[in-house]
Amino acid sequence: MNIWRKLLYFGIGLFLGILVVKFLFGGRDDIQCSYFPNDRVLYDLRGKKERLITPAAEAQLAQYKLDTALVSELLWRGKVDFKKSNTKGDSCNSYWIDFEEKNKVRFSATFLNCDSSAVLVEVRKQ
Repeated sequence: MNIWRKLLYFGIGLFLGILVVKFLFGGRDDIQCSYFPNDRVLYDLRGKKERLITPAAEAQLAQYKLDTALVSELLWRGKVDFKKSNTKGDSCNSYWIDFEEKNKVRFSATFLNCDSSAVLVEVRKQ
């Protein structure tokens, strides 16, 4: 069998394989393929059933005129600072997350990542 026939069969198989994968997994937006520590922490915090805000954090949000939509945006595009985080907690780990919005609003937040909830503990504007 010559090389052109082999390439033709390979191309047909590749095309059919792509169609099958697209048909089976095409409409799924919940598949995420990022294994970096920053992305895993943010994904875990976003996936908690309960997202709580302490009264002190609510006061800080009001003081800096930030809303909870920015906190949700922080959980998508924030950067976890592992040097300032406490990942060796007994029941809850504490993560320090920095965020800079497009219009140059910069703030940091501290989250407690417990088994079933994510608690916003502190907010600091930079």
